Amino acid sequence: MIEQKVTINLKDEFSKDIGTLTVSSIDPIREKESSHKISDSFVLKNIDLVDEVDNITPIQYYNKESSQFSHLMLLEETEYQILFESDDANASYDVLYSLIKINESHFKRFRFNLGDNNKFKLAGTLNFRSYVGKSFLDVKKDNIKSIQIPIEVRSKKIDYFNQYSAMIADLSQHALSLIFEVNSPLYQEFELANEEKLTYYEDFMFLEYLFRQDNLPTIFEYLSKNMHSQLINHDETVPISLANNLNSSSINNIVSKPNQLFKTDSSIKMSDKLNGYLPYDIHQIKHEESIDTPENQFFKYFLEMLQNFVEKMLVNSKKGYIQDKLNFYKEEISYYLSAKFFNHISTLDYVPFNSQVLQKKEGYRDIFQYFLMLEFSFRLSWDDLNNKFKGFEKKLSELYEYWCYFEILKVLNDLSITKINFEDVFEVNKTNWAINVIKGKRSSKKFKLNIRGQDVKIELFYNLTFSDKSDYKSYSLAFKPDYTLLISTEVKQHFIHFDAKYRSELEIIDFYEKIGEKTNSEIEKEIDKRDSLEEKEYVFKDADIYKMHTYKDSILFSSGSYVLYPGTKSKYFMEEDLIIPSVGAFSLTPGNTDIEEDNLTKFIKKVIETLLFQDGLITYEWVSSNY
Repeated sequence: MIEQKVTINLKDEFSKDIGTLTVSSIDPIREKESSHKISDSFVLKNIDLVDEVDNITPIQYYNKESSQFSHLMLLEETEYQILFESDDANASYDVLYSLIKINESHFKRFRFNLGDNNKFKLAGTLNFRSYVGKSFLDVKKDNIKSIQIPIEVRSKKIDYFNQYSAMIADLSQHALSLIFEVNSPLYQEFELANEEKLTYYEDFMFLEYLFRQDNLPTIFEYLSKNMHSQLINHDETVPISLANNLNSSSINNIVSKPNQLFKTDSSIKMSDKLNGYLPYDIHQIKHEESIDTPENQFFKYFLEMLQNFVEKMLVNSKKGYIQDKLNFYKEEISYYLSAKFFNHISTLDYVPFNSQVLQKKEGYRDIFQYFLMLEFSFRLSWDDLNNKFKGFEKKLSELYEYWCYFEILKVLNDLSITKINFEDVFEVNKTNWAINVIKGKRSSKKFKLNIRGQDVKIELFYNLTFSDKSDYKSYSLAFKPDYTLLISTEVKQHFIHFDAKYRSELEIIDFYEKIGEKTNSEIEKEIDKRDSLEEKEYVFKDADIYKMHTYKDSILFSSGSYVLYPGTKSKYFMEEDLIIPSVGAFSLTPGNTDIEEDNLTKFIKKVIETLLFQDGLITYEWVSSNY
């Protein structure tokens, strides 16, 4: 084990010294010492300069020039020692004021006197818990701010560079799906905000997501070959010898303009009707297929908006990775807009929100969603998440919990004969465009399945409380699993529980604290307080399974309890050869959901089949044939 240390000489905007800030941590696997001098005021000890960061090393220096990711990389759920020193002992200091403003629990000052009256010294510990994202190291001296040192707090449990952005995109898409639900309270009831965005950080992450090969590049190629068109009619004047589409309107036009006729000896039948006269020219209706539709105008508008947005970001970017990527995106968009078919598409007059093509047709629906995701991102705010979004930082454990909920909803919706509407998932405040995910007893979502010829009803709850005082009973302590399935057959009801475990547990002593004679609201607070302790270094360990046993054994009618966590392995512990009763853990990781969703789907089907067998509704052979 070797101590890593970064020493920064902080200066104000006029290059005057404010003091020296030292950040240190222990690298448990490092064996060799090293030193790097980034500048006269920025020195690294035992910190590697890397082009690819890991999710193990406490401090790394990201060597690529980039304003998307900060150079100084720290790690969530990791303790750092902080020391600030200044030669001016008579000044007042506000150390790490940006971090304290964001979350007071991040930085804990030491209370003892460091014993130097000629200098100002302040020491403490810094731990970001499960917050990830950008933040800053800074100090105020007599209310004069130092230049901020940007840092990036990366995740231990998911790929911060790829999976984190995939989760942000998924959550945005789930929220914005409200717009596409015909029965949604928000359907067609919104207008675009004109607020200036405070940061391009999430937007750049979205651009990274947008330009993945499976997204915009593929959609553009598809639409360029499958453009929506419509048949339009227009009048044209042609010589009579070229006329091929006459109708009553053409005849009326001839009769109304006798001065355009000439005498002919032609045997054309029409001349007989006009006493031997024919017109020099004739008006006819021409039917033409046109791609100049509102939907294609919107397609063109989106690309032009994207182009302007990238150019705006380029103005504010520094040389290096982000500028290279933005230039690449700019070239891609220019290539798209150079397509010849855009020459036949006019400027957009209005966004056709009511268009069924834009809402439902393949390709166009994707462009519409990309537009909304880029335009709104998290400006379409989730009230529950607003409290977790502090500055640039995101409390990843909360995001992961919401993300897992939508994954379970998706799996059940795919299995179900009846589908849920998004209005049943969210509470909507139309006044300020805020949405909440409904929790507790009111969160009930009902699904109907047919398994092995048997009708099965499933009710999904989010944060349902079980206690001796609630409608849903626990015979010991009060519990609130993240997600609960109530599976009802013709014979019996069974509970299956899931907990999202991005975070992990502390010592189990706190887990079994006595609640005593308390009201329901006090019990809710006790559960939240106890569960909030579960934020320490994550390892998939016995304590996670212990908790699943407490759910299964203490909550009446429970048959199984399972951890959902971002990992690579899934395992469950069961009696003999039947999957129920059991406890276990399932890998569910953003950006890697196709296989994992399929595994979760198969598991839920196996659980239902086993319950049907135990209730005497199907034979054992039907269950065992699935293993």
